[in-house]
Amino acid sequence: MSTWIKCNTPGIRYRIHATRKHGVGFDKYFTIRYKVAGKEKSEGLGWASEGWSEKKAAAILSELKANATVGTGPRTLNEKRELQMRADSEKAEREREEEVRQELEHRTKLRAVYSQYCCIHSDKKSLKNESSLYEKWIEPVIGEKRLNEIILLDLERIRKRMEKAGKAPRTIQYVKSIVRQVYTFATAHSLYSGDIPTRLFLKNKKFDNARKRYLTPDEARLLLNELQKHSQTLYRMSLLSLNTAMRFGEIASLRWQHINLNNREILVVDPKNSETRSVFMTEEVEKLFRFMEKGTPNDIVFPTRHSRKSDGETSPEIQGSVSNVFDRVVRALGLNEGITDRRMRVVFHSLRHTAASWLVNSGVGLPVIGKVLGHKSLKMTERYSHVSDDSVRSAMDLLDQKQNGQDILRIQNG
Repeated sequence: MSTWIKCNTPGIRYRIHATRKHGVGFDKYFTIRYKVAGKEKSEGLGWASEGWSEKKAAAILSELKANATVGTGPRTLNEKRELQMRADSEKAEREREEEVRQELEHRTKLRAVYSQYCCIHSDKKSLKNESSLYEKWIEPVIGEKRLNEIILLDLERIRKRMEKAGKAPRTIQYVKSIVRQVYTFATAHSLYSGDIPTRLFLKNKKFDNARKRYLTPDEARLLLNELQKHSQTLYRMSLLSLNTAMRFGEIASLRWQHINLNNREILVVDPKNSETRSVFMTEEVEKLFRFMEKGTPNDIVFPTRHSRKSDGETSPEIQGSVSNVFDRVVRALGLNEGITDRRMRVVFHSLRHTAASWLVNSGVGLPVIGKVLGHKSLKMTERYSHVSDDSVRSAMDLLDQKQNGQDILRIQNG
């Protein structure tokens, strides 16, 4: 074993490693010697190859002696190391806590929670439409905020932006529903606890979003003829809606296995109200399907032009929205010219509304019409009672007769 060599600084010595080289010479191991409470203390520091030197050893020795003199701080190397280990441990704990805090902050941002919500509900039919509304209206305003930071004022900012853009009250309600669903999801998965800001949002707002306009037979015939010139698929879908009162989503989701020509029956599966129903074909609808080229039972009846790969094969996608051709044709025909009330504007859904209104005008009872439309309750169907309410019409006729008899409110010519 090599002998100890004293350094120029009192209390510091080293020994040389027999074989291990460091720099131009062999490695050195440093120690310090000092007194604590009158007792001699000797402690090893480390090798030069680990960063120790006489200068560094002198600094440690000076610090320990000074601490012993003033009575504060570590007086021995072991105490200093224990304090350093404790400080390092506390620092590491603080860093871990900060990482956890930052991770929790990230996980509770609306953007992150909505992403998780989408993963869990990837098979939800309305998710594509919800995501479109989220990305356009919700994300730019509150996507970066944590759930516990979002307040009613934030939602009001979204409402003002949507109203300024001319969005319908029902669409604003839909956005509110999306935000509420995210909070409900976060609460269920222990990502949030507390009040939901949507509770007071639009609380006293009453919206009548029901379509009021329906087409006359001549308008419907004109629209179908023009659609047929531009898109055979859109024409067929429109004809089907006008003759069955089916929603666009129900028509877009139809597969050939749902079409029973022998019974003149269409099966509407997993509709908006989640209750599968049967729709019976008119003569026009039966002819429509008989002249169409049929696919396999699982093929989509009205697919998009685009295809996606599935297990190495391509398959048509379900249409997610009404083609822009419909709006262009309606605009060209002037069906919405001068109309500002969106409830009176002709859209694809107007075809369903038209079918229901025609049934009312033909004397069909509301309960039967409710079954045709797939409504869960009669209350939903009662919106069509205004179309042909005989009791109201009779009352107004009586009022007219009364006025005529008394010369009341008679319009004077000249």
